[in-house]
Amino acid sequence: MVKSKPFNSKLIQKEYENRFNADLNLFIRETLIGLSSEEDPVSPIDTGFFASNWTAQRSRPRPDEVRESVAPWSNIKPTRKGIKSPQAKVEPRFIDNIKYNFKIYEKFYIGNRTKYAAYALASKRNKINLYMQNDLAKEIKRIFSDKKPKIGLAQKAFKGGEGGIGQLTDSKRKFVDYTNL
Repeated sequence: MVKSKPFNSKLIQKEYENRFNADLNLFIRETLIGLSSEEDPVSPIDTGFFASNWTAQRSRPRPDEVRESVAPWSNIKPTRKGIKSPQAKVEPRFIDNIKYNFKIYEKFYIGNRTKYAAYALASKRNKINLYMQNDLAKEIKRIFSDKKPKIGLAQKAFKGGEGGIGQLTDSKRKFVDYTNL
């Protein structure tokens, strides 16, 4: 007669919690990438500084970044006419420096660190509200789904500690970045 082990619901709960935490961190990263997109931009782009300064953290991001003191944007002349400057650059500054270890039961904030964020959010070119209403719902369904793609395309190698989650934060290891197809 074989004895079976008793059912341990705590193991299943922990497994689901780990999965939700990983999905949450992926969702946060994907949201930041969407807000920083230069192609079909969600954020208004004049010099590209606003679109480059999205971040996520456990406290409200402070508007403490001044365009004039950060290269290459300090050398880009803003048009202030509602059009994109020919020299505009969108280079997300914080996305890869965030430790993606947010948990499903804690508060987190996604915000912009530019001093003039309130003015950029009032811009007619701002599509952030539409992005929040339409695109984020699709991202939530895609990321928090049980039907995840099973095919990954290796894109590039990266050193641990460069925006990884969990074991990927180990700066002594190298990993391969995959995109799900």
